Amino acid sequence: MRTETLQRGTRFSVILLLCAAALLSAFGQAASASALTVRVLDVGQGDSIFVVFPEGGTMLVDAGTAEAGPRVVETLRSLDAEKIDILVATHPHSDHIGGMLAVLDAFPVGKVWDSGYVHGTRTQQLFLQTVLDRKIRFGRPKAGFSEEFQGVLIEVLAPVKLIYGTDADVNNNSIVLRLSFGEVSFLLAADMETEQRRTVRRFPETTVLKVAHHGSHNGTDARFLAMLRPKTAIISCGKENPYGHPHREAVALLEEAGVDLFTTIGGDVVVETDGIECTVRKVLESEKSGQEKVRFYIGNRSSRVFHTSACDGLPSERNRVYFKSAEEAVKAGYRPCGRCVQ
Repeated sequence: MRTETLQRGTRFSVILLLCAAALLSAFGQAASASALTVRVLDVGQGDSIFVVFPEGGTMLVDAGTAEAGPRVVETLRSLDAEKIDILVATHPHSDHIGGMLAVLDAFPVGKVWDSGYVHGTRTQQLFLQTVLDRKIRFGRPKAGFSEEFQGVLIEVLAPVKLIYGTDADVNNNSIVLRLSFGEVSFLLAADMETEQRRTVRRFPETTVLKVAHHGSHNGTDARFLAMLRPKTAIISCGKENPYGHPHREAVALLEEAGVDLFTTIGGDVVVETDGIECTVRKVLESEKSGQEKVRFYIGNRSSRVFHTSACDGLPSERNRVYFKSAEEAVKAGYRPCGRCVQ
């Protein structure tokens, strides 16, 4: 009788230990997956921001120029991205949506958010037609819209209303997003200029600011920074760009506000947070070149030849098809380029 009692007690203890181990394992997995990562990509003179949510979901805000599109795809593939849950086109300038066709060709997309501003360019027409052809969910969120996604609150602060008659109507109708995760928040200000800032009654305090309009003088002012009180600011711009971005007026205001200032010149800027603290680091191009290998190939729909992304004989954006591997391209009936594919 005593032996049976001891055996039962031993079994119960083993079960408790197994349950405890399972709980610790689950807790460890949850902890490792509980970070929000916002990566401002180096796309030269343009914008592209890749967000990885705590449960692995993804959002891409803009995709740089058409020339930068393959670089965006390559970076996302190197980060093991397989799909994009939310694709945001903040406004239809080519340095923000030019790379969208490359992204749409490379990844399945859950839904697209668009500013709704009609620019009428060929770049915008091709982007919208591709979204329509692929029957991707499509929306034009305005100020007041919000959605909670995998523990992160996504809020649209602008556009508040259609703005016209300014020197830069396209910029002044941008989608401006705020992401909040625990005690940490991000303001992704797109190319918002003075006129659009004035339509927003008040901007909430924000931990990290993606500076508006590549650090242009019209993208930032003292009142705006006083409301935000950011700890970190990131400017996306190209080296020796023709616009002189970032402008010294904007940089001076940011420095006076005491923020830690980063630019994407020479590498991506990556912010990771657990909702309480955040770390900021810059991934230099020299580091990336040693870590990231070619993860995709670009096929020419007309010639049925496929290339690496670095080839100087790439087809036009509309005539491209993307493959994850050379084997996939060959199976699809494409032959390798004799210059770039070894």
